Amino acid sequence: MIAPPGTHGESSGSVDRLAGWLRRRPLGRSRRRFSWRRLLRSGRAEVRRSLQARTVALVVLVALVVAVVFSFVSMISVRASLLDQVTNQARADFSDMVVQAQSSLDSADVSDSVQYQQLVNDLASSLQNEGASNLVSVYLWSRDSSNRLVVPVSTDPTYESEVSDDIRTAVTSDRSDHVFYQPVSIGSDRDGGTPGAVLGTTLDFGATGGLAFFALFSYETQQASLMQIQLNLLVVCLALSVLMGLVVWLTLRGIVRPVSEVADAAETFASGDLETRVPETRKDEIGSLQHSFNTMADALNQKIGELEEAGAMQRRFVSDVSHELRTPITTMRMASDLLETRKDDYDPMTRRTVELLGGQINRFQDLLADLLEISRYDAGYAAVDLVETDVRDPIREAVDQVSGLAAAKRVPIHVDLPNIQVLARIDARRVIRIVRNLLSNAVDFAEDNPIEVRLAANLRAVVISVRDRGVGMSPDQVAHVFDRFWRGDPSRARTTGGTGLSLSIAMTDAKLHQGTIRVRSELDEGTWFLVILPRDPAKGAVPDVDLPVDFRRDTDRMLVTGGFGVADNHAVDYLDAPFSDADGDAAETDEEERHA
Repeated sequence: MIAPPGTHGESSGSVDRLAGWLRRRPLGRSRRRFSWRRLLRSGRAEVRRSLQARTVALVVLVALVVAVVFSFVSMISVRASLLDQVTNQARADFSDMVVQAQSSLDSADVSDSVQYQQLVNDLASSLQNEGASNLVSVYLWSRDSSNRLVVPVSTDPTYESEVSDDIRTAVTSDRSDHVFYQPVSIGSDRDGGTPGAVLGTTLDFGATGGLAFFALFSYETQQASLMQIQLNLLVVCLALSVLMGLVVWLTLRGIVRPVSEVADAAETFASGDLETRVPETRKDEIGSLQHSFNTMADALNQKIGELEEAGAMQRRFVSDVSHELRTPITTMRMASDLLETRKDDYDPMTRRTVELLGGQINRFQDLLADLLEISRYDAGYAAVDLVETDVRDPIREAVDQVSGLAAAKRVPIHVDLPNIQVLARIDARRVIRIVRNLLSNAVDFAEDNPIEVRLAANLRAVVISVRDRGVGMSPDQVAHVFDRFWRGDPSRARTTGGTGLSLSIAMTDAKLHQGTIRVRSELDEGTWFLVILPRDPAKGAVPDVDLPVDFRRDTDRMLVTGGFGVADNHAVDYLDAPFSDADGDAAETDEEERHA
């Protein structure tokens, strides 16, 4: 194939303008180079992410494979049929040439070698001119190589080498006027050549002893037709695959799109928009799905309304009962105090009864205070009084309030606080209650092991750590630790009771500060609470990456990322930071610095 001529002779002005444009174009805005690898990677990602794309790709691939296999089998059949056709046609054309040549030789009247040679030359020229359109050349040679009457004649010596020695030998040795056929490749071997065939036989020619007659036929036209058929089949295969992919894509789009709308509506409904519905636009299975979603949404909306009403009634009942109990409990408290002042005048059994009565009234008052606090939370009356405070002070106050209970149970509390102020905008009363409730819970389950209290702070947040090394909790228990009225009691020697509200109140107090409480626990290893509070709640919650201390995300064990103390630059922290006991022995030993 001859390449089309290139375009040359561009004007120097055009070249200069192009060079100037390239110099002026900023490097940062250069077009992104096309990459097949990037295209394949994005295509694979889309196939993994989308059911529609995956189905279309599978259909196109299967259709393409089937079309290619069908085309391959068809081409084999067409090629064989075409080869038989052109072979038979070449044999028929050669037979006509043999008849014409033999007739010319039989009717010729020659007597000397010059006339012999002239006759052969004229015969070859006549056969070439009158032969078939795919006839390349004609060769007439003396059958006996020792005969010098006739010089070998060829109409195109260029392809004389295509007549192999094998077919020459077969023709010259044949005595029965057989026609020999040999397929050949005409032209250069580098480009595969053009398929063709050499046919040969013998002609009777008087004194010369006979002539070896060969004809070279080209199948170039048939090859071009075959290539065109192959190209057409390829185009048809690609077009069919693309068409099938388009049909499947349109069909799936009509299915996936309404399903996606239902999924989006379900996500919106789950996020809290209970009025979300989908339009019922169809009467088929998709329409049934749309109707089912709307029916489900209506039912859930109704159930949620009923639950909210029941919850409101429950909260109102708790609030009413809590307020109604304040008067009798105050009266009971006054009576108990009166009896307490005269208990020394009673006998030992009555004196013990008075002491038990006072303790149970105190416990009743604590329960009533918790119920009142919960009712204020539910009613939306709870608010924080934010004042810039040294966080160490409420921690110390909470420890002082629990120290008596801890001493009675022989549970030491180790407090490790920074030696500088840690200022934050907090409601000190609520922070005291958070730490006190956590410490009271830890004392109940510490089993004579020490409780450790530490503080971490950076520019954005403070984290109060309370850890005991008692019985710990299972993962199922940890999931309910902040639920109201839930009590986990794995202690082997529990002597006090709780309301099951203290940790729930602590979590609510932390959330009022735009913070939270996180917990990790292991059976027989203890429980670890982290109270996370922003230094300025007005700025909102602090992202996890900005916390000075947090539990490690790559493990469920009680390991933290960060460092305790005050960090001026929270971009540097410590991995697996240990707690230290009061005697200086580290509870963990693996500590390494990590730079964010």
